[in-house]
Amino acid sequence: MTSGLRRGVLALCWLTIVGGALLFAAGAYTGYIEGVAADEGGTVGRLMPAEVAAFVLGPVLAIAGGTVAVVLRDSRATAADAT
Repeated sequence: MTSGLRRGVLALCWLTIVGGALLFAAGAYTGYIEGVAADEGGTVGRLMPAEVAAFVLGPVLAIAGGTVAVVLRDSRATAADAT
């Protein structure tokens, strides 16, 4: 893998990690706000499917991006090694 390609893939991994963390935080925050509003109103709160999906998929994306970044960082194979 060329160094330019490696840098691009690592940049995408970091974007995935940060995006997953933000997605998780957004899902947790909106779920918390819905719960507080339900408690104050004395009603049963409802979580939207998008909130649950964000809460679940955020860590999945962050872990996947981190795993690829670690594997890519640890592999120092070059094109010359393939011959």
